[in-house]
Amino acid sequence: MAGRTTDIDKPRAATVPARGEAGDGGDAAPKRRRGKQLKVIRRGVLATVLRPIALSVAVIIGAYGVVTLASNYWRSYLRHAEHSKAAHDDRSIIDVLLKPNLGGDRVDLVIRDVDGKVRQVVASQSQTDRFVNETILMLDDERDRIKQAADADIDEIFANAFADKQESIDAYADWFFEWKRSYIVLKETLTSAANRFIQAGEYESMSEAVENDVQDYFMRHYQEQVLKPEVRDQKISRGLDQVVRRAHESYRRVIANGDLRLQLFLARHTSSLKEVPADQSVTTVVLDWDAQKWKAPTYLMEDRAFDGIAGVGKAAAAGTVGALVLGPVINRAMARSFGMLSRRFATSLGTRLALAEKGAVAGTLVQPAGGTAVGAVAGVMIGIAADYFINEADEAFNRDKFVVANGEALGATIELWRGKVKANVRSAIDRWFDDARSGVVLAEN
Repeated sequence: MAGRTTDIDKPRAATVPARGEAGDGGDAAPKRRRGKQLKVIRRGVLATVLRPIALSVAVIIGAYGVVTLASNYWRSYLRHAEHSKAAHDDRSIIDVLLKPNLGGDRVDLVIRDVDGKVRQVVASQSQTDRFVNETILMLDDERDRIKQAADADIDEIFANAFADKQESIDAYADWFFEWKRSYIVLKETLTSAANRFIQAGEYESMSEAVENDVQDYFMRHYQEQVLKPEVRDQKISRGLDQVVRRAHESYRRVIANGDLRLQLFLARHTSSLKEVPADQSVTTVVLDWDAQKWKAPTYLMEDRAFDGIAGVGKAAAAGTVGALVLGPVINRAMARSFGMLSRRFATSLGTRLALAEKGAVAGTLVQPAGGTAVGAVAGVMIGIAADYFINEADEAFNRDKFVVANGEALGATIELWRGKVKANVRSAIDRWFDDARSGVVLAEN
C-alpha cells in the first residue's frame, strides 16, 4: 500500500565485528588468549631477616599470654579453695632428732609369768629379778620427772615467746579502730576492684575476689601485728632446742647413776648416751604461721569498707546542707566584714564613692559564691567531725569484744603449738627410756 513501509524496506544496521573476530571480508586475525601473569614480590634483605624474628616474638607473646591466663586462673582457684575451707589444718613440723637406735634387738619389757599372765615386772623374787624390777621402777619414776620438767620448760618457752600478747592485741585494736582505718579499707577495696577489673582469666568472680582481697588485708595485719612470726618463731625454735638438750642431759645422768652393766650395754648398742655437740641441732621446728592467720576474727572487720563509704557520704551530705543552710548566714557575716573593711578604706581615702559602692562590691563578689563555698566547706568539716565521733562511739562499744575475740584466736594458736611440742618431746623421752628398760633385760641375759 502506498505510504506504508515494511521491515524489508527498513535499512539494516551494519554489524561491527567484535575485537578479536574477523568480519566478512576482514583481514584481522583472531588474537590468542593470554594467561594471567603472576606478580613476583621481592623482599629486601632487612625484611627477610626481620620476618622470622617478628614471628618468633609473636609466638613468644602469645605463649606468654596463654601462660599468664592459665597462671591467673590457677592462683585464683587456689585462693578460692583456701578461702572456702571451713578449717585450715596446721602443717607445723616439730621433731626431736635424737632417735633411739636399738634396732632389731629392742624388746618390750612385758614379760609373761609361768602361769601365762602378762605382767610389767619380773615375777620371780631372785636377786637378779629384784634388781631388774627396782631398776625398771627407777627408770619409770625418772621418766615421769623429766617429762614434768620438760612440760614446765615448754610452758616457759611459750610464755616468753608471747609475753607481749596483750600489748600486741591492744596495739592491733588501736590500729583497727583508728578513725582513718575505714577510709584506708575503702581505698583498698577500690584498688582491688580496679585491679580485678583489668586482670583477665581469674576463677573468682569480681565481687568474691574483692571480698577476699579485703579479708587478706586484715589477716596480713593480724599476722604481722599479733602473731609476729619474725619475732616469735626464733624464740620458740631456740627454746625447744634447749629443752630437749636439758631433757637428754637428765636422761644421761640417770643412766650414769645406774648399774654399770646397763651403761655398757646402752653405750655399745645405742647412741643415746653420747653427748650432743653444742653446734648440732637436736630439733626441727617449722611452724605454720600462715595457717594460724585464719583464726583472726575477720567477721568483725567486714564492715570497715562500708564505714568508709558511709563516712564519705556523711561529709558529702553535710557539705550540701552546709552550702544550702550555712551559705546565706556566712554570706551576711562576710558582707558585714567586707562592709567594715570598705568603710575603713573609704574613710582613709576621704571619698564617698567607695562607701557608696561598698554594698554592691560586697554583694557581687561575696554573696553568690563565697558564702556558699565556705558553707559547703563548713558542712564537710561538720560531716567529718560527726564521722569521727561515730567511730569513737563504735570503738567504745565494740573494742572489748574485738580484743577478746583476737585474744581467743591467739590463745588457740598457743595451745595448739604448745600441745604439739609437748607431745613430741614426751615421745622422745619415752623412746630413750624404752631403750633403757629394754637394756635392763638384755644386759642381764
